[in-house]
Amino acid sequence: MTRQQIITLSVLGVIVFGLILFGVFYQKNQLLGIDERGQQDEPIIPPREEAKTFGYSPEIPKDVVTTTVGKAEAPASGNPSLDTKMRFYDMKATVRGFSPSNIAVNKGDTVEIDFTAVDGAYDLDFPYLGAYFSTVKKGEMKKFPFDTSIPGTFIFECRNSCPPGGKIQGTLIVLP
Repeated sequence: MTRQQIITLSVLGVIVFGLILFGVFYQKNQLLGIDERGQQDEPIIPPREEAKTFGYSPEIPKDVVTTTVGKAEAPASGNPSLDTKMRFYDMKATVRGFSPSNIAVNKGDTVEIDFTAVDGAYDLDFPYLGAYFSTVKKGEMKKFPFDTSIPGTFIFECRNSCPPGGKIQGTLIVLP
């Protein structure tokens, strides 16, 4: 390589790195609700009338006070002062719905769902959390891990691979 090519590549590398940094900081500010003046807006939680669209409600059902017992749980951290857990659940999808259709966990828990499509192909979507797990074929099982950091009630549903009768739904309840 000639000296001029090395300089050109170095300049392009610095420009690309600068654009990446700009994008990261811009996106972080957007997620935190920080405007161009550096002031924070209201938290990014949709108003109640929009909540159903996004599948989220900040309310916790009054009858849900403990976590759902899954097939296993383990500490999520080696730090004994943290009370977060890794929670493991089996979930089956059929034309009748998801089983279990309601799961309660604590804020900060890591959840892993062993998702089995029993009588057809199904996918799993947590719209508000932005977690979409692609289609699982009939008889197959896939592991779906995700974290919980916002307390409230979240809808999960099939999105593209649903039974002939329409969408099936369930709720994930994240206790504070």
